[in-house]
Amino acid sequence: MGDVGMGTWNFNPAGFVINLVIGWFIMSFLQSAVRSLFTGNWNGFVSRFHGIAFFHDGWATAINCAVMLAIGIVTTILWRLTRRG
Repeated sequence: MGDVGMGTWNFNPAGFVINLVIGWFIMSFLQSAVRSLFTGNWNGFVSRFHGIAFFHDGWATAINCAVMLAIGIVTTILWRLTRRG
């Protein structure tokens, strides 16, 4: 592989897609858990998770996209700021 120092970084599209899918399902799970917590309806937790994770609930999908985009932007900015020095 060679010496991979702090100054080099290779983009791996397969790893990006895998991380994106895992992040999507984690965000869907967390969002359905929070909605169940606020409504007190834990019986609908699994159906709510499926609705969010598989794009059946449009508003929840938009919220997930916005949150994941914000996380990506903030972490990229922080990563670039730490790499300046």
